[in-house]
Amino acid sequence: MTSYEAVLNQINGVPAGTIGDDRAITWLTDAKVVGIARNSRGHLELFLAGHELKPRTGTVKTAMRYHSWHRDSLAPLDANRICLPALGHFDQVGAFIATELLREKADVNLERAFAVTEPLIELAISRLEVSENAILGLVGELLLLDALCRRAADPQVAPIVQAWDGWRRSARDFTWEGTGVEIKTTTRATSSHAIHGVHQIEPTPASDDDTGETRLLLVSIGLCHADPNAPAVSIPSLVESILERLNAAGASGLVDEFLKRVSVYGAESGIGYEHATMVNEAPFTTTFRVTFFRGYDMKDSAVEVLRRDDVVAHQHVDAQSVTFRVDLPATISLGNPIVGARRVVEAILSQHG
Repeated sequence: MTSYEAVLNQINGVPAGTIGDDRAITWLTDAKVVGIARNSRGHLELFLAGHELKPRTGTVKTAMRYHSWHRDSLAPLDANRICLPALGHFDQVGAFIATELLREKADVNLERAFAVTEPLIELAISRLEVSENAILGLVGELLLLDALCRRAADPQVAPIVQAWDGWRRSARDFTWEGTGVEIKTTTRATSSHAIHGVHQIEPTPASDDDTGETRLLLVSIGLCHADPNAPAVSIPSLVESILERLNAAGASGLVDEFLKRVSVYGAESGIGYEHATMVNEAPFTTTFRVTFFRGYDMKDSAVEVLRRDDVVAHQHVDAQSVTFRVDLPATISLGNPIVGARRVVEAILSQHG
């Protein structure tokens, strides 16, 4: 019986594929049924050799692909592949799944072992997706906050850091002098984002106890995993940059509060980054490259999304409970979106938009 520790050691030693779809599969037992590999983007993959498996759950179905894999000097390999996210601590989850499959005798009867293990696989993948989204979200919010701090005059730096509300459950990620900012981060090639409630894409209206927002910018940030030795950002590097700016601006009194807020971000999703102790820990050491940085003016009538009026017309629907996905094009109208971190930050800091 192969132990979890043995499988994890094997996974830790698996190199990323060199280019494209090239990868080397490491089989965990002599039966060559359960194997592990890493693609060129660093994603861990589990290979289950044999007939096509039929997942019962949508989550596992989405993560799994059946294919005939070409091998040099060998017959093609028919196998099911489960692709996991690339962030560091997910290797442990991959080892857990592989160990469970082997414990259920996948070498003897893969179909049965998979059927018994699928609920655990679904739970693990769902958890990974939540954690990965939290990490990507934090990178996006820190990217914008860092850019704002760098562009701002010294007296503005402390109020800017205090204006960041994305670290907790709040109506808006960031608000500055009547401008609301909603930050969305994605690894997709386009500005495709999940929206949780129409308040995320409409300015807050004025009320008796709230001046409301004169405009709302949806800041869409595209990220991809950075190549080794290429210019990149990470959660530790962004936090450190903001700390340096706070100190240089004479706002060192805010350092502890800022670090506390960073540690709260994503804690309910199982991450929670403690800068003093986790600088060198996976998955926070994961480096990213920014692929696009766009600020969409959501008051623009050319932005065709679901609006509050569309929802409240249905009196039995809670407008804040509606979730949907927006796919925003790279160009909507003249000047919308604002393109590039520098121009987005200037638009936020400008009182007149």
